[in-house]
Parts: sequence; C-alpha cells; structure tokens
Amino acid sequence: MRRSTATPVAILVAVLAILVVVLVIAAPGPGGDDDYTSTGNDKVGTLALYDWLQAVGDNVDRIDSEFTLGGTDVLVSAAPLDEYAYTASDDAILTAFLRGGGEAILAVVDPTAAAAVLQPLGIDAEASAASAASPSQPYPGSTGVGSVPLVPSGESPLGNVWAFSGGGGSLVPLLGSATDPVAVAVQVGAGRLYLIGSDYPLSNDGLRRGASAPFILGLVQDARGNRIGFDEIHHLGAAGTADQGLTAVFQGPLLAAALLALVTALVYLVTSGRRLGRPLPRRDPGRVPSVLEHIDAVGHLLSRTHERGAVAGRYAEELKLRVGRVTGVEPRLPDTDFVAALASFGEERARAAGVLLGEARVMAGGRPSEGELLGLARRVDALESEWGVAAIR
Repeated sequence: MRRSTATPVAILVAVLAILVVVLVIAAPGPGGDDDYTSTGNDKVGTLALYDWLQAVGDNVDRIDSEFTLGGTDVLVSAAPLDEYAYTASDDAILTAFLRGGGEAILAVVDPTAAAAVLQPLGIDAEASAASAASPSQPYPGSTGVGSVPLVPSGESPLGNVWAFSGGGGSLVPLLGSATDPVAVAVQVGAGRLYLIGSDYPLSNDGLRRGASAPFILGLVQDARGNRIGFDEIHHLGAAGTADQGLTAVFQGPLLAAALLALVTALVYLVTSGRRLGRPLPRRDPGRVPSVLEHIDAVGHLLSRTHERGAVAGRYAEELKLRVGRVTGVEPRLPDTDFVAALASFGEERARAAGVLLGEARVMAGGRPSEGELLGLARRVDALESEWGVAAIR
C-alpha cells in the first residue's frame, strides 16, 4: 500500500507558517530608538544622511575599525555614547585633525560622552528649552536655512537639547539666540569644530523635517574637501565593529530563519520516509555470507572506485604461484630472479613470462580499465596453459 503524502505536506505547511510568525515577531519594528549608527534605518540612525551625501557626490565612508582621520576632510560624529565616550587620546587625534584644516560636526546628546573634547576648549553644555532654532546670524552656508527642529514634534527638549557657552569667546553662534546657542562653530587651528546640541537634525527622522537638510548640507559643503567620514567608533567601539561584517548577516531574524529552515527540511525527510537510492533485496540477517559473496562484494567495491590495480597485481602473483608449482621454482622470489630460474625450462617461455609479469606490475601501479584487465587475464591464462602442457609432456 502506497504511503500517503498528506501528513508530511501538512507538517511542512505548519512549520513554514511558524517560520513566518517568528520572522514577523523578531524583525525590528519601525521607529526604534537605539541605533545611532550610519547603518541604522530607524528614527535616530543616520543612514539617510549617509546615503544622501553619497548621492550628492561626496566621497562618504565609515570610520569603524580604528579612530584615524588621515583620509577624511569632514568628520560626522552623531551622538557619541557614554559607553564609548571620547578619550584623551581620541581628543588628541581630533585636535590634530582640526589644526591641520579638517572639519568636524559633533552632535551632542550626552555631554559626558563628549567631555574629553569640550573641556580642553573650555566649553560648557547646559540643557536648553528650545525645540527648534533658526540661524543666529548669516554665515557661510546659511542661505536658505530656516527653522531647524531639534526634537521630534511633541517631545520635550529638556534633557535632549543642549546649549553651549564658554570657550573664551571663541564660540560663533549658528543656531539659536546669542545667549543660548544650540549650534556653534569653534575655530581650532586651520580647521573648525561644529557643535550641535541635538542629534535630531542629522537623524533619519529629523533630516526631512524643517530646514535640517539645508543646514547640514551648508556645513558640509563649506568644508575644504568632499571626503566625509562617519564616526562609528563612538557608537560601537573598536571591538564592536567585528559584528558589522559577514557574521552580522547571520544574527537576529535571519539566523532564526536559517535554523527553522533546517528543522523543516529534517522533519520533512523524516516524516516523508523516502529512501535515498534503490532498495536492497531483503536478506536473512542470521545467514553468514559465503566466501564467493565476499569476493564478489570486494570486486564490486573495487570496480566502483576504479582502483583496479590490485587485481592486476593479484594476476601476477597467481601466475608465479601456478608456474612455480609446475616447475618447482620458488614463487616468492623477486620477478627477475623468478624469470632467471625459469630460463632452464626454456628461454623463450621464460622471456614471455617476464614480459607478462612486467605488464601486470605496471597495471598494478595505475588504474587499468576493465578491458585492459580482461586482456591481461586472457594472456595469463594462455601462458599458464602453455606451462601446464609442457610439464605434462
């Protein structure tokens, strides 16, 4: 009776349905608030800014393995985290970069994370109540810049927006009032440091609100070059970048999908009960195989592997054994000594035996075809018959 396939198909459909549910649940939802990187596609990420600057012709890259700024003209550091705060060595690298003519845009959401940069310049950050700001005064790149939102609509700016002061009179207000600037420029050597008291204008959600896009573009286009580097060191740390390569593909929902697909395949194979290959004939498990069956199995195995050299070597040994049994010559002698001993029974026949043994040894070291082995077997049989007839006479 043929086995029904309804059960395996039903199980397959059920597992696939579970797979879809798991993927929907595990997939990141819209509007997340924890990925500030330039690969983050949620509200606070900067992927949109990265793609946009690349589309307008800038040479955009990510700084994600080591905090080096040698190949960068503009550094974009959006919302450095306290967990990966700027260190004194990072500030030394940034200061050297600025003094050499580079420019940096630092969006501050946690003054503690940027303290190593702000304190040497004597800059203080205080909470601001501004939820949006316009240019404080005309500056290069301010043309067309109107009101720039600093927080999402309906969200309180307190604790999310920062105003800057101090700096020994070196601060140039860009956004906000002169007494409460939420975006400033600081000249450091030949370069400039732009401080923004919110990361919202750079984020995926904020970039399309108000005048955020022209404000950011004005800062970038006023730089000395178009090589823009997005700082990921202060989001992930140097050790965290190992998860941004190929291994990151197999994390999260994709890993769950791969595992469930594997389980689905195994369950389907087990429940379907399909064999791999043709069925073997049923045999009595208590019967002991005969010698001929064993020889046949070994021969079949050798035939499948195409390693038939051993068969040719066996033909040579059998030739020596049978001829030696007729002539009395020791068959365990080396081939040359064996042939030399046969010369007393006829040099021509001994020479023929030597040639045949040489052919068999050559085949034994290679991979002869079935036709070559068949021809060798016939010649060995003919030579053995010739030696047997001579002995009888």
